Amino acid sequence: MDFRRQVSTIKRWIPLLVASVVLAAFAAFVVTSQLPKVYEARATLIVGSALSAANPDYTQLLVSQRLSTTYATVATKRPILENVIEELDLGTTTGDLASRVRADAPPDSTLLTITAQDRDPVRAASIANAVADQLMAASPAIQGRQADVQRSIDADLQATQEQIQTTQARATALAGLSSRTAAQDEELQALEGRLVTLRQTFATLLGFASGSASSLLSVIEPAVPPGAPSSPRPLYNALIAAVLGLLLAGGAVFAIEYFDDTVREPEEVLAATGLGTLGTIGEMKGDRDRREIYRLATLLYPRSAAAEAYRSLRSNIEFASVDVPMTTLLVTSAVPGEGKTVTAANLAVAFAQAGWSVLLVDADLRKPGVHVVFDLPNSYGLTTILRSDDVDLDAIAQATEDARLRVLTTGPLPPNPAELLGSQRMRSVVDRLRERADLVIFDSPPVQAVTDASVMSSFLGGTVLVIHAAHSRRGTVRQAREALARADARVLGAVLNRVPKRALSAYPAYYGETAGSDLAPPGGMGGRARPAEEPADGLAP
Repeated sequence: MDFRRQVSTIKRWIPLLVASVVLAAFAAFVVTSQLPKVYEARATLIVGSALSAANPDYTQLLVSQRLSTTYATVATKRPILENVIEELDLGTTTGDLASRVRADAPPDSTLLTITAQDRDPVRAASIANAVADQLMAASPAIQGRQADVQRSIDADLQATQEQIQTTQARATALAGLSSRTAAQDEELQALEGRLVTLRQTFATLLGFASGSASSLLSVIEPAVPPGAPSSPRPLYNALIAAVLGLLLAGGAVFAIEYFDDTVREPEEVLAATGLGTLGTIGEMKGDRDRREIYRLATLLYPRSAAAEAYRSLRSNIEFASVDVPMTTLLVTSAVPGEGKTVTAANLAVAFAQAGWSVLLVDADLRKPGVHVVFDLPNSYGLTTILRSDDVDLDAIAQATEDARLRVLTTGPLPPNPAELLGSQRMRSVVDRLRERADLVIFDSPPVQAVTDASVMSSFLGGTVLVIHAAHSRRGTVRQAREALARADARVLGAVLNRVPKRALSAYPAYYGETAGSDLAPPGGMGGRARPAEEPADGLAP
């Protein structure tokens, strides 16, 4: 698929893609806006004291980093959560609380973050802080030491430190006296000896406590009630939903395009049939309740883009038959409903407007349509001539508004169309018709429906295959081309009919005027009044 076709495909599916994005974003925004608001609070703790020590110990830092993951695991265990529930009187289960509490400990950090979620911002902060407090209370057990022993050591350390401070203050005061008594000198010596003993005791106690320095747990940032909810986030969810909607719609479009075997572009026509595209006729809006005559764009609205497309088709047919003069042309399609009759009618008008003497023959003896398009009677026609050589062709062929174009309708429908059209009698009639016009255009039944078109194509000068863009299947079109090839038909090319306007934008535009914008259609055709109120873009060929 080349770049131009990719762009064309995207343009064709833009409405679906946009609708998917808008619908997904809107649905996500509405749904998430209705969800209850959840607030999130965080308490941050630090494991170990190496960072605050005068001489940080790298080994203790590594131990603290490893212990932080242990604390993160313990934080959401049942004993901690049960104590939190009891402390805050939450009235919930440990399972529910565990789903709302999260502990994160980065592997390369000594920080530990406790995150709590709740619909009440104050309660969320209280839960985070309570989990942090319970975790600190449980830290001695995690260190492998009984809590009462740890408390005793901490109390002795504090008492010894206070004694050192008091003794040092008294000794400093005595040493500062200008003259001391003998008793004061004796007291000063006793105080200095006591300081030595106290410092030794403090060092010993500190040695007992230093083993837990790497696992010391303390809060550095308590949780505070958040000012805004953490979820839901309607705008964020809408953005994510829009992206997902675009991806899903894009995937669906890709699948549809991948499995779609309809013929849309001239390159696909060439790949399916080996035929070049003689012309592309745009899809035009139409009213099924209106008369078929409104489909004659070349006659009613000669300045329209549709009429120009048929004139371009006429020119390409002339170029395709430049080596062998063409006097007869068959217009057919693979299946019914592809617009072959309207194409044949507009093509006949286009040749007549170029100065050719044209005879349009309706050879569809099963479901004729030319007389409907031109609003002509069908009481006599081709079958009348086939029955008798005495019939005057000039009297049977019906005049149109253009003096150079005449129409030969089917006449009464026979019971054996295929045998009749393939008979030697039909060949003789074709020779007679060829003598009465520069070009005889035959509208025939679809190739796949019956064999009539294949039979006629074998003895006519050229054949044009009409293909309904975005409707005809590649397999069906290929089979029609093969049927014509088996009949030894001279196929000039294909006409890509009813091409959507958005797809036509990929082709050069020669006329920018609105179809029939300032042109009143001609007056009468065959004595009948011509409609003048609809532009060609209101047609449906």
